[in-house]
Amino acid sequence: MGYNSTATTITLTAKLTPLGRQKLISTNNALIKTFCLGDSDANYNSPLLLDTGQIPTASGNIGPNATVSNSTTQMVTFKSLLILDPSGTLTKPISSQSVNILSEVLYNGYVGFSGSNITKNVIIRDSQTDALSNLYYSFGLPLNATDDLDFTGTTFVNGGFSDTALSAMSANKILVLGIDNTLFGECIDGKTIKIVLPTSAGTYNIYSTYQGGAVTLDSLDSNFSDISEITKIFGANVAGLVSDDILTPNGGDTNLSWATGYNTNKPFALHGKQTYNLQTNSNLGVSADTLVGMAYLDKGFIVITNPLIVDSYTPSLAITIQVYFNSVSTNVFQNITCIADRGEFGSTTNPSFNSADVPRISEVGLFDELGNIIAIAKTDRHVPKNVNEFLALGIKISL
Repeated sequence: MGYNSTATTITLTAKLTPLGRQKLISTNNALIKTFCLGDSDANYNSPLLLDTGQIPTASGNIGPNATVSNSTTQMVTFKSLLILDPSGTLTKPISSQSVNILSEVLYNGYVGFSGSNITKNVIIRDSQTDALSNLYYSFGLPLNATDDLDFTGTTFVNGGFSDTALSAMSANKILVLGIDNTLFGECIDGKTIKIVLPTSAGTYNIYSTYQGGAVTLDSLDSNFSDISEITKIFGANVAGLVSDDILTPNGGDTNLSWATGYNTNKPFALHGKQTYNLQTNSNLGVSADTLVGMAYLDKGFIVITNPLIVDSYTPSLAITIQVYFNSVSTNVFQNITCIADRGEFGSTTNPSFNSADVPRISEVGLFDELGNIIAIAKTDRHVPKNVNEFLALGIKISL
């Protein structure tokens, strides 16, 4: 519908005009100089204010190629504006602190998928007929028998991984699950993955986790991928995959489970999510764990290397594979602060207004130094501003 969505925040999200989008790229973050307050949706002959969800929107939300748009039409206008002062001025300089460009990482929410949203491929490394064998290099996996020796025949102290949780990452046959890239953000959150994988040998429940011991649990909760140095051989944004059905945490402790802490806030620090042990340390009572694969978080791939799982994979059951996860996206934005002091914006050019009325704000315009409209923000309801009241509006522009 053509109304602004209901909102509970006092921060408004502005939409750039096409000119504003061009200028933000070609100039700098000090582009916006002044603001105006509009009441183009107010009929002061009515005693009622428009409530939440009743303000007409400035534009639709679909961008080019099915993206989300933060743009209006270039011809956006204001039917009427609040008047700043007795001289008839309509605009006021924005707050001097409004030039900072900020960023925030936002969670997109837990989702679950199965069926055609997940591609399934068994890839044999030495195949001369399957082009997907190229992906072994994409995934940082051993490319030949010589590379295999690093994982199966050389200990960690000698530069290999045969006595570590990574030993099972050497495999001539892998199962690759690809997640449709329209279903996740910039990066899948590596703490949050769960895979339910039916096979001819039974159903495997597989979870993602990070290597333990290097950083605090609080730090692990704030990371979207495993930041341990050792996993960088597989890529920059990865998480290890584990399963109780192969080996429970701490090398087989049946009192522990990889499912603990799944789908909770701060899973490691507050809810006992298990990290994996890279090596055995008998002095600390720590036993090496076994990874069953690796998740490639920015690529949207789940790679299973464990031969028990891969060899029992059955295409007829593949349609019932389920993958759950949360993902994140980064929002880069500029916050513009617009301050209407006491004694300001007490009247309007709206012809239905009289001196006994209180102005009803429904839009904020942002301008460059030449008076070009750079962006417009619409409220979700009427915001009344008595001339004796102070009003500060935060405007967010996503870049």
